[in-house]
Amino acid sequence: MFASRRGPSWGALRLGALVFWTLALGSGAARAAHYRGGLGFALFLAPAYPGSDSEHLFAYPYPYWEYESPRWHLHHDHLRAQWSRHSPLSVGLGANGSPPAAAGTPDARIGMPGLDPTFALGPDVMVRLPWRPRGWRLWLGARTRYRWAMGPGLRLAPIGSSASAFLESRTPRGRAWPFVVSFGPVFRSRGVNAYFFGVQPAYATAGRPAYAASGGYAGLRLTAAVTTQAGPFDFAIFGRYRNYWGATFAGSPLLKASNTLLFGVAVVWVFIRSGAGS
Repeated sequence: MFASRRGPSWGALRLGALVFWTLALGSGAARAAHYRGGLGFALFLAPAYPGSDSEHLFAYPYPYWEYESPRWHLHHDHLRAQWSRHSPLSVGLGANGSPPAAAGTPDARIGMPGLDPTFALGPDVMVRLPWRPRGWRLWLGARTRYRWAMGPGLRLAPIGSSASAFLESRTPRGRAWPFVVSFGPVFRSRGVNAYFFGVQPAYATAGRPAYAASGGYAGLRLTAAVTTQAGPFDFAIFGRYRNYWGATFAGSPLLKASNTLLFGVAVVWVFIRSGAGS
């Protein structure tokens, strides 16, 4: 749920891709499936860039689409498949991104070029664990993302990859306020770390020495979200905590906060839905 302040980034393209996949599944799957669609709006407070000690308020609209069948789940930011309805294994393709940091941001990057928004896409796998303490469902997962910076005209420039492992917990089915929380380490390639935390010699100053970031451990991530529905509207409150202690780029002069927090709200107006299961 991250997007550029320069407009709705890849939302329309993702929506088109999901519609294509929906049609491609065939009429047999469609008879046992349901779908929902609409428009969403998100507002969140986040660090100006990863590791920054200054914060910016971001706001953007986005298209929303969800399709669910016994084996497929398509959402506006991921595509997942299960071998069967009761299979503990699911594989998926997910997308996310990061907002831009404008040139002249009043923090450690002052005098450096602005950061373009980034777009990340890649596979993930999740295994449902057999234990269900107090009815909570537990998943063990791993994901890989390949990241591109988006320049003017949606020009893409590859910058590297990342990987993470996580433990995810979800409330029992049927709750009025479904809650999900995940926790785990993150690892990033040298290119991604250099994009956010490297300082080229041309931009070095007395208080900001040149720094060449290396790949490896990139900290811990804790993500949580709670959702509810009221008539045609879906509401969500979400947050993400990052801890960079021990990260390979801990010596970067751009890392000003070892602990950062993103917090936001979102509302979706659902005006397209199937007759069954919605």
